[in-house]
Amino acid sequence: MSQSLQIILMLKKTLKAKGIKYADVANHLCVSESSVKRQFTQGDISLSRLEKICDFAGLDIADLLELVQMEGTKLEQLTIQQEKKIISNPKMMLVTVLVLNNLTFEEIYAIYNFEEAELIKILLELEKLRLIELRPGNKIKPLISRTFEWQKNGPIQSYFEVHIQDDFFDCKFTSPGELRIVINGMLSRNSVASIHKKIQQLSKNFSDFAYKDQNLPLQQRFGSTLVMAIRPWELPEFAKFRREKNNKVFR
Repeated sequence: MSQSLQIILMLKKTLKAKGIKYADVANHLCVSESSVKRQFTQGDISLSRLEKICDFAGLDIADLLELVQMEGTKLEQLTIQQEKKIISNPKMMLVTVLVLNNLTFEEIYAIYNFEEAELIKILLELEKLRLIELRPGNKIKPLISRTFEWQKNGPIQSYFEVHIQDDFFDCKFTSPGELRIVINGMLSRNSVASIHKKIQQLSKNFSDFAYKDQNLPLQQRFGSTLVMAIRPWELPEFAKFRREKNNKVFR
């Protein structure tokens, strides 16, 4: 991908994160919305126009170039040993989750029972892991990619799985913001594959919403967990009535 296209894609992503629409940009530039859409789609924006759009979004071209550069170097995953280090300290695990959800130093300190020096020490540990950059004034800058994920079946994923089974599902899912759907049926392999794709897309949608909402005030955001799962399965209480063991294998 050319650098100019990377810059335009990053600008588009930044505008979306700030809630700025094509119509807003068009109004600022005194041009039609279709013209703005076409320029973004074709990746053909002049330097002077790029500067005007950046100014409208509250950043300069240097900021945009830095964002492009950082996008290519952001952390995608921790090692197993790094994950073990995080979960060995419950407070470090908590702070990790909070900073990855873009809480500020002041918000963490106000909500959770930390001494200031203790919180700074934990943040410095996370900086060593390259999860964040701790800037002057205790400003926290996450350094993870939007596609960051924990090690599959690794220490942190296992940690969450235990709490999902013990705590998350200990609920009727009838309160505001809660929803549980359980569906049973007999599906072909092709249908299961299609469901997998839709689940993966929903997972991406969740991440996109989290990214979009990260700049909203903390009072308007709620820690939310989405669990999706599908597998060939028969309730053991039903299986025991079979005349013969079910030898059908899903491959």
